[in-house]
Parts: sequence; C-alpha cells; structure tokens
Amino acid sequence: MKALEGLVVLDLTHALAGPFCTYHLGLLGADVVKIEKPKIGDDFRDFARQPGWEVSPSFIAVNGGKRSISVNLKSSEGKEIVRKLAARADVVVENQRPGAVAELGLGWDDLKKINPKLIYCSLSGFGQDGEMSRWPAYDHTIQAMSGMAWTGEDDDTPAQGRGFSIDCFSGYVAFSSILAALVRRERSGEGQFLDVAMLDSSMLLMGVGLVRQMLTGDKIKATQPIIHDRPTVGPFKTTDGWLWLSGNFQNHYVSLCEVLEAPELITDPRFIDMKARVAHTPELRAELSRRIAPHRAADLERKLAERGSPAARVRTSKEALAVQSLSDRQMLQHTTTHDGKPVTVMNAAFTADKDGPALGGPVPGLGEHTAQVLGELGYSQDAIARLQEEGAI
Repeated sequence: MKALEGLVVLDLTHALAGPFCTYHLGLLGADVVKIEKPKIGDDFRDFARQPGWEVSPSFIAVNGGKRSISVNLKSSEGKEIVRKLAARADVVVENQRPGAVAELGLGWDDLKKINPKLIYCSLSGFGQDGEMSRWPAYDHTIQAMSGMAWTGEDDDTPAQGRGFSIDCFSGYVAFSSILAALVRRERSGEGQFLDVAMLDSSMLLMGVGLVRQMLTGDKIKATQPIIHDRPTVGPFKTTDGWLWLSGNFQNHYVSLCEVLEAPELITDPRFIDMKARVAHTPELRAELSRRIAPHRAADLERKLAERGSPAARVRTSKEALAVQSLSDRQMLQHTTTHDGKPVTVMNAAFTADKDGPALGGPVPGLGEHTAQVLGELGYSQDAIARLQEEGAI
C-alpha cells in the first residue's frame, strides 16, 4: 500500500507550481482529481506545444496519473460539483490569484465548513496576505527578486537558472507542507490551511549563501561556486568538454593530484593546504588546467569518483538523462498521453523498501474522467448530459 493510497486530492491548480505539487501527491498513491476549464483546460496544455501533439511537454511533465474533469467554476452547478468533491476530499490545492477561489465561494473558509478535516493549500507568488499578495509572479521574476539572478557585478547581465526551478521547488515545498499537515491531522483530527509563497521558497534555496551574505557582507557571485573561490572548485576544459571539480578538502586535493600523476603538487609549499592554495589560486589553476586538458572528462570523472574526489563531466540535458543512476533508481517513468503517444516523466526523488513512489497512469485528456468522477458523486447519466448541455461541465 502506497503512503497516500486511499486519499483524495482536489486539484484546482494550473500552470506549473501547483500541478507539480499534486503530481507528487499522486506518485505516492493519492487519487488526484484535476479540475479544468471546459474546452480550454489547464493553461499549460498548450504552452510551447510541439507540432503534431495535442498537449505540451510542460503539461505532460506534471500531470501524469491524474483524473481530469472539466468544470465551469463560474456556474452554480459547477461550484456545487467542487463542493461535493471537497466534502469527500482529504486535500485541496489551488494556485490561482490570491482571493480568486474565495471569490467563487470555494476558499478555505467556505470548504472547511463542509469538511472540517480538510487540508487546504494555497500556493502563490507572495502569500495570501500583505501588500504584495496581488502582485503577479512567475518563475523568472521570482528568481530576479530573490537575488538568484544577480551575477555579483553591477555591469554584468543577470543570469537565471533553467527548467522553471522556482516553480518546481515551490511545488515541492507545498507537497512537503501537505505531508506534514496529514501527519498533524492523524494526531489532532483537525484540518489545516497552508499558505505557500514562491518568494519564500526561492529564499530557502538561497539560504546558505544568504546567511554568509548577512554575516560577512560579501557579494555572492551567482556565476561562481558560493562556497569559495577555491582553485579546486569549478570547471576545467578537457579534450571532450568540461569537467567540474568540487575539491573542497585536503583528501580531495591529494586524490586529484594522484589521478593526474602530479605528486609534486601535493608537496609544493604554495599548495600544501587550502589556505596556501587559495593564496596562490592563479598558479594552481594554471597547473591543474594544463594537466587536465589532455584527458577525457568521462575518464577523469570515473577515476576521481573511485578515489573519493568529487567531480562530474558537465552534461547537456540529453546526456543527463542517460546517467545510469537514474535508470537504476527508476527515476524515469515511462507512460503515454491519453491518445497513446509514449512519453517519459520524472518519478519522485526518493525510493522506498516497499510501496515506493510510482506513476499511477497516463497523462489525462481534457475532461477525460468527467463522467466517471461525477458518477462517483451520484450523478446519473441524464444529469451529466444536462450539465454538459448547460455548460456547467
């Protein structure tokens, strides 16, 4: 039995951060019922959609295994469907504009009256209250606001991470907060309202560097390792690309020199310990660059790993998918879209000795499960047909 098997999640989310959260609840066995706009669906169904595909990669990545029903939340009967679903749900997740769901009569204060044990999670850019709560927020604007885009020099062009990192991490913060609330409910019998903000989440990612910033006043240059300007940390050119070293400690440095067959660098007074190496950074980088350049990155990666010195060949996204560990740990899950096209998506980032996370089904078509879910709520086929004629579903 999976950890969340038997639990029902009412998914009122769209775009990326919210669906990322509910996707991970589904990986643990929850029945995720996704509410989508009739005929239009989630905003990300069509976001950067590829020719010949009915649905976009962004939607595929975070919606597999869910049940999709189309409901018009502006109709009274559509709202009633959501209330009936909330009455039997364990969790509601929404990431609309703060206050928007409450304006529909489907906010926390409304639904907790129907289901006092409900866990209700709202995810937004800046939280549900306060001066900035109504500000629009997207991944890259939050990166800019949180300091993640700062390169450390006034005349540098700001740089940003790839892959919607803040959307995804904010979704994971929401996911973990829901798991905590479920444990609390087991102990107290009470539901709970959770307010997750993307800016808070981004500051959490920046936390280690920001503490250093507050303590020392140092400028943190985003394009360099946050830990130090250590000569044994960073990228080095090889015959077939780049090798990234993370030689933070003495044993790492010794192993690196041994692999490079350069024992003289171990005993050289300029490089005898980390303090000396930092003081002679340009000289040591030049020595290491000269010795690393004739090697293949893949060869050094393996040799250094075997000696306990952290290093990795810098890979493209396509190359990263071929890393053996991902297959060994079943991180890549193979499924299909609703029309049968094969796709690969990510599993949860952990394994378990039994009943671990796994995808529960294909990527749903828009409204594919509407009749099925409404039937479970007691609607007859005639009633479902009437709701469809009236535009409620």
